[in-house]
Amino acid sequence: MTTSGSTSLLEDLQQLFPYDDWLATLDAMAMHDGKRMKGLLAGKRRSSSLGSSLEFADYRPYIEGDDIRRIDWNLYGRTSKAYIRQYWDEQERSFHLYVDGTQSMSRIGFDLDNKWRFALRVAASVGYLVLQGEDRLTIQQFNETTVRRQTPMLHGKHAVFTMMKQLAGWMREAQEASTAPSVEVSDLSIPFAKGLHMPRRAGVTWIFSDALYERGVETLLSSLQARQQQVVFVHILHGEELDPKLEGEWRLVDIETSLTKEVAMSPAILNDYKKGVYAFRERLRQLCEQRGIAYYAMNSSEQLPASFLKLLAAGEHIQFR
Repeated sequence: MTTSGSTSLLEDLQQLFPYDDWLATLDAMAMHDGKRMKGLLAGKRRSSSLGSSLEFADYRPYIEGDDIRRIDWNLYGRTSKAYIRQYWDEQERSFHLYVDGTQSMSRIGFDLDNKWRFALRVAASVGYLVLQGEDRLTIQQFNETTVRRQTPMLHGKHAVFTMMKQLAGWMREAQEASTAPSVEVSDLSIPFAKGLHMPRRAGVTWIFSDALYERGVETLLSSLQARQQQVVFVHILHGEELDPKLEGEWRLVDIETSLTKEVAMSPAILNDYKKGVYAFRERLRQLCEQRGIAYYAMNSSEQLPASFLKLLAAGEHIQFR
């Protein structure tokens, strides 16, 4: 069986998920409903609105004009008072996944532990669960200046093949362009923090990023919440960023700005660096926590299946069926 284009479905699957039986593992998981929210269209998720699903929510006193078919006559027989049965409205959720493709993501690590590829595979895993749950999904990749790539709005289990085709294609394009020269930038801020490419309706937004920006992260989170988004921040760093193995004299080059710094590595310098990384992650975690935003830290040097299972165990957004 082949999908449209020159690659087969099996080739796309191997490009995106080069792990044994990973889809079978994902099939044992599901997106957790989390907080009740208002969706867009009729679906399987319970929203904050009351409607006509089969899941009972509460009673309220009968008001003239109500549909008498919704009166609980058994309760009326016991209390001689008329009460209306209310049900949770079941609606779809819209998920928006944003994958950081800036140079600090795309040029750190190789093959499976490359930060951007790791982030895209984590996003694809989350997207797979979203589509299996019959919710709506878009995935966007942003770089230093704009949202560079995005999928159309996907919906339903059959759309998994479209998602895999597109994301595997992104990986192939990135591999072909891996020899392209670096683009120097002076403004290290998240490009869509000013409102571009933001979700227009209430939904759930996942961000997969190393958060290595001078500005824009706090503005982005606030803007998303102002657009009625439940936000999840997946903070991805490479093992060498967390625990570098360096000795002697080094000339360090900032991969985003090309600024350089001469450093004599010593145990004391490395210890101070690790403390700085820990403080950086803690500041971001607290920034998210203060806003009721879920924060998950991931290491791209770990195998994705093991790392994803840690993400599952750490919070309430993904659960086993």
